[in-house]
Amino acid sequence: MSVTLAAVQVLATDDRSDNLARAARLVNEAADRGADVIVMPEIFSAPFVAGDVDLDYFRWAEPLLTGPTNSLMAELSSSRGTTIVSSVFEAGEPSGVYFNTTVTFHHGAPVHVYRKSHLPFSNAFPEKFYFRPGQEAPSAVEVGDVMLGTIICYERHFPELGRLVALAGGTVMAVPVACASAPTREVFQLELRAQAVFNELFVVCANRVGTESGKTYYGTSAIYGPDGTVLAQASADSPEVVVAEVDPLAAVQRRHVLPFLRDRRPDLYGGLAD
Repeated sequence: MSVTLAAVQVLATDDRSDNLARAARLVNEAADRGADVIVMPEIFSAPFVAGDVDLDYFRWAEPLLTGPTNSLMAELSSSRGTTIVSSVFEAGEPSGVYFNTTVTFHHGAPVHVYRKSHLPFSNAFPEKFYFRPGQEAPSAVEVGDVMLGTIICYERHFPELGRLVALAGGTVMAVPVACASAPTREVFQLELRAQAVFNELFVVCANRVGTESGKTYYGTSAIYGPDGTVLAQASADSPEVVVAEVDPLAAVQRRHVLPFLRDRRPDLYGGLAD
């Protein structure tokens, strides 16, 4: 049994229609290359949060399922018979409540929603100003032959979140990101490989490229195996698609050989939640 995973790497401008048209071309390229699961970057159809608080940024917010971004992703997921992990600046309810949200579409149907629960207000990313943190833990959902979970960008710093995906049965974890600042690139890759190894799953990370509001996004979108192997990796500066054909059972088999989940001692971990 094999599935093809894809990470889409984008360059975003101030023109949402243009961003979506270019994203659609990349999604179709991924589908043409046999992708069963396609992961998009964090809030890919808009510029990302600037270093300085900007009240005009709220204009990029959109309804979760009926806005232009997810309407298009649902259509592409349906027409190409694939799974797409999309990401939007969600205009929630009541008015004035916003989230940084992913929706997983499987053959056009929204099968999972995850709202970013850990939000930074540091290193030129004042996300706490714009978004309310999500209240539900990461989990996993069955999409074809894959159990798929999602965490978002900053959350890769928190090993507990990837572990929750694994405990929910996840064999693949999507990580939409908007990562900039060259000095963090090496740690970024280390953390993603570590999430794959500790939790014994495939990790698909999708980033953006280009310069926005003085921040240069360094791409390096990649697919990692459950042993930390880099299976595919994008460039640092170009929009593109990377794909890898994998066997999801390899994650399950690795858990038999190195039974990290079996050997956990939750009875000793109470201090983690105190």
